[in-house]
Amino acid sequence: MELRQLKYFITVAETLHFSRAAEALHLSQPALSKQIQVLEDSLDVQLFERTRHWVKLTIAGQKFLETAHRILQEFEQGIQATRQIADGKMGRLKIGFTEATLFNLAPDIIRTYQERYPQVELIITSGGTEAHVEALRTHQIDVGFVYLPIREPSLAIRPLFEEAYIAALPASHRLARQKQIALSSLANEPLIFYPRSLAPVLYANFIKCCEQAGFVPNVVQEAELAQTRLGLAAAGVGITFVLSNMQSLHTKGVIYRSIIGEFPTLKLALAWRQNETSPVIHEFLKHL
Repeated sequence: MELRQLKYFITVAETLHFSRAAEALHLSQPALSKQIQVLEDSLDVQLFERTRHWVKLTIAGQKFLETAHRILQEFEQGIQATRQIADGKMGRLKIGFTEATLFNLAPDIIRTYQERYPQVELIITSGGTEAHVEALRTHQIDVGFVYLPIREPSLAIRPLFEEAYIAALPASHRLARQKQIALSSLANEPLIFYPRSLAPVLYANFIKCCEQAGFVPNVVQEAELAQTRLGLAAAGVGITFVLSNMQSLHTKGVIYRSIIGEFPTLKLALAWRQNETSPVIHEFLKHL
């Protein structure tokens, strides 16, 4: 059985006239009759009752008409889906955002991407750079927002932009009255920072900047999540630091101030596997 035979059958079944059906299909009537006969022989079923004056479907032919329509519809849908997958417009995409990008970049990226590619299922996760690198290695995510530097030869890296840190102070803190805060003014302040074990390079740069400003930082609390650090700052535990785009959180009881003096920054980048062939992923990269 061939698909073209199904199309021939449907045309005859809907017109109930071999001559008109042959004309619509741009075939000769004998050629069409032969193809219908071949189809009936392959099914070992008579689909039409016909005389010199009329044609009608048998009961089996009526049932097969439903089947033929369904087969052709599913076939067309399969072709369309195949083309969409090949064009990167259908499939699944797993994206890993950092905490900051989850609040800042993610809403616009997700909204505009889903508007353009509604047939792609998005799976969103959040985590740090090391977690995303490992997730990319093990195919748990397809693309990840990460902070440079990264030394992983299996990954392709596209730098995006550099993010600055700002200070987050309790609203009642004396330094909150200043529009900007000199790093040296934090010499005797209780500070809240990332855990050294989770961000050793960032932590080392933080210590170095403080020492260059003339003091050893008094880190009284460590917390990975910015929201946790902001909550501690709001409670008066100390002063913390978050990426500048985290100001959009508007945490109650916290005032944000820029820092005067050399202080660590983070270079945001997008990472994906070097040998990635998925059209969905490459379409996402174009979109981004």
